[in-house]
Amino acid sequence: MSSEPARMPLFTFAIVTDTHIRPPGGDESSPFPVNDRANDRARFAAHAIAQHPRDFTVHLGDVVHPLPHLPTYEAACNEALDILEPLKPDLRYVPGNHDVGDKPFVGSPAGPVTDEAVALYERFFGADHYAFDHGGCHFVVMNSSLVNLGSEAEAQQRDWLEADLARNAGKRVFLFSHYPPFIDTPGEPTHYDNYEQPGRTWFLDLIARHEVEAVFSGHVHQFFYNRYRGTRLYCLPSTSFIRQDYAELYRVEPTAEFGRDDRGKFSYVLVDVYEDTHGLRVVPTEGRELPADSSLAPRPEAANGVALPLTVHLRHAWAEAVDLPYNGPMEEFSRKRCRNDYTLARLWQMGLARLRTPLGDLLDPAGRVRMADFHAVGCSFTLFCTGVPGAEAWASVREAADMLDAFEVVTAENDLSDVRVPLAALEPIEGVPLYIGKFHSSAHEPKEGSRFAHSVSFGFKWDDRDTVAAALQTSGLGNSVAGPVFQINLGDDVAARLIEIDAFALAGGMRAAANVRLANENPAVANFDDAVIADRVEAVLSVAHDLKATTVQLDTFADIDRSYHPRNGLIDRHYDLRAAGRRLAERTGSVAAEIE
Repeated sequence: MSSEPARMPLFTFAIVTDTHIRPPGGDESSPFPVNDRANDRARFAAHAIAQHPRDFTVHLGDVVHPLPHLPTYEAACNEALDILEPLKPDLRYVPGNHDVGDKPFVGSPAGPVTDEAVALYERFFGADHYAFDHGGCHFVVMNSSLVNLGSEAEAQQRDWLEADLARNAGKRVFLFSHYPPFIDTPGEPTHYDNYEQPGRTWFLDLIARHEVEAVFSGHVHQFFYNRYRGTRLYCLPSTSFIRQDYAELYRVEPTAEFGRDDRGKFSYVLVDVYEDTHGLRVVPTEGRELPADSSLAPRPEAANGVALPLTVHLRHAWAEAVDLPYNGPMEEFSRKRCRNDYTLARLWQMGLARLRTPLGDLLDPAGRVRMADFHAVGCSFTLFCTGVPGAEAWASVREAADMLDAFEVVTAENDLSDVRVPLAALEPIEGVPLYIGKFHSSAHEPKEGSRFAHSVSFGFKWDDRDTVAAALQTSGLGNSVAGPVFQINLGDDVAARLIEIDAFALAGGMRAAANVRLANENPAVANFDDAVIADRVEAVLSVAHDLKATTVQLDTFADIDRSYHPRNGLIDRHYDLRAAGRRLAERTGSVAAEIE
């Protein structure tokens, strides 16, 4: 089906965070080799952001790496002001824990914030809390290291923040806090990466009462997305290094330097503010470095706000929380729970918003909440299950109808004999078209001696199209079933087959879905050829926008690198872009400039 038209934002602002700039020549404030790259990586990010049309830029904190009590702090601040020069004059700073000191927490690896540290920070970067207006919206910057300090400075900031939000009641409000209030759930235990109590409850009640539209945070060097009573909470990735404790989120070996140099994660963010909402473009810098006196090549702009007409299979669990090992210096005495939200960041980068996932994800309470969270930022879902769902499950589908693109029933027979009666009794849900596709196994293949592959795939074979159409017509299901799902295999001419499927659906007065498989039909043969996959995705897009009655699915989103039918996807198991994903990101403008 055709893609949605591009939306023009009212304005755009950029966010960069956790640059961790060090003094010229470096210092001994970090034992990790990757930190030696921070300055040139920050310089690349600053010059790359400067190439984007934007109204202002916000730095979410940890501008520098040396703490205020170290003798190299001031030299690092001066170096930061020089490196970030391309973002001036409209650059706004948020104090981070490396800039002013840690929050009060027994397990912190550094000392807490002090009045002296804040005063030193303000000499270089300005006030530690303030507000400004732009484009009819209100923007608030706070010093999150002060929360729970019990000091006069905390009380002054608290009084100011409550009064400022009250004065600006009715405005759209965006708030910037270096620490995120939480990363998994509002009631999670205290750890290094959230607000402690009672400050967390105070803050969450405050943003809910004043209907703050979004809170942007850094500190964690990872991407997380949450909602709290309507407020969207974003935790954004760094440009300098990735916190290697979070490498446990990915069930594969870590990237370079034990996960600290995961180059696909380094990013800055563009926030497009629309009349009624906002959207994020997470732009990867991929750890690129720009030495002093170097420059970037001109970067062509691409359309933003465009959703591609593709549905992607979310085969890996995408809503589960993972308990990280307790391991210092950050969490030596407790476990920390979090999710791999790079699923969402990559979807945004590639302009994808339609997701295919099992019915079980909706029936699971945590999955249902996460579906609603994703739907709040523009995602929608196709659900599927084998056979016809029971009354209770169908009632849950009905309740979630506003989040759904479609529902798929999996049949075992071309003539639909196994699902015909229960399907006829299923009450349609307005706005949720019902598709039917066939479970296809090795048992359905022609017999050749003792050859048997123990393989299963989804979608009617193209050769069975007339049988399926006849079954829909004679069974009386034509009015309740929108149409069939066909599978397109790796050896098929995907563009030609999509055109054939669309013509077939139009001729029959129905709709269709096409499951484009990136896997080899032989379950023992892997498809790890990124060039083949990227070309296949390009071929899909060459016709997908013009299809009138056919929805296109890509199987799969993230690599399946073990088990049956191994194949690469749009992203790898570290959730970094592969060649096909990069091509999609180029279409949305979610790529950084190149070094000349």
